[in-house]
Amino acid sequence: MESRDERIALLRGVRFFTGAPEAALPTLADAFVPVYLAAGAPLFLKGEVGDSLYVITSGRVRVHDGELTFNELGPGHVVGEMAVLDAEPRSASVTALEETTLLCLRQEPLYALISSHVGVARGVIGVLCRHLRDRVSDLASDYAYLRQVRLIAAAAQAIEDGSYEPQHIAEVARRDDALGQLARVFQHMAGEVIARERRLEREVRELRIEIDRSRQQDQVAEITDSDYFRQLQQRAEALRATFGEDGD
Repeated sequence: MESRDERIALLRGVRFFTGAPEAALPTLADAFVPVYLAAGAPLFLKGEVGDSLYVITSGRVRVHDGELTFNELGPGHVVGEMAVLDAEPRSASVTALEETTLLCLRQEPLYALISSHVGVARGVIGVLCRHLRDRVSDLASDYAYLRQVRLIAAAAQAIEDGSYEPQHIAEVARRDDALGQLARVFQHMAGEVIARERRLEREVRELRIEIDRSRQQDQVAEITDSDYFRQLQQRAEALRATFGEDGD
């Protein structure tokens, strides 16, 4: 178990308490309760109502939603800081990756410290501001990402409409992440589809020409094989013979 001095030294490096005055640190250190987790044990689950934050003193934890991992955190990091302020359901689960020791601070002692020490309040406000900036940045990034996803969807529709051009998703294809890879694969497949369609169109045109030529031959054969045509041939031969005789 950490001594008070060890806890104070740890808290000095935790950004959540960077604004706390030295005089408040002993009281703050005494308000923490140690928590021990075995490897694989959950600290809390997504959706649980939380009223505590935790400072990791040793080991590592995984912040996740089911199998989707958001982050891995080690000594000196804080988890659950938003829940200790508003006691809302947890937005993610936290599970120990190895044997982990944490210090737990509940909402009531934190609020008491905020009431009695303005520096603690400043530190908390600073953390909230960073959270807000990060969230705004995430939203901007999410918007840009979704806009480029829509470009791929629009390109798929353009293929059906026959109006697709590779430059439609050139911007997305320049990305170096999974979305960029998807766009490049899409471009390649779209190119093959368009090339195949053009080959089919050419083959259809050539087939139509062959069909028209065959139809003409059939029509000619139909005429030349008829009794009427043979009669005409006979008359023509008779006329040639008659005029030939006259010419002699």
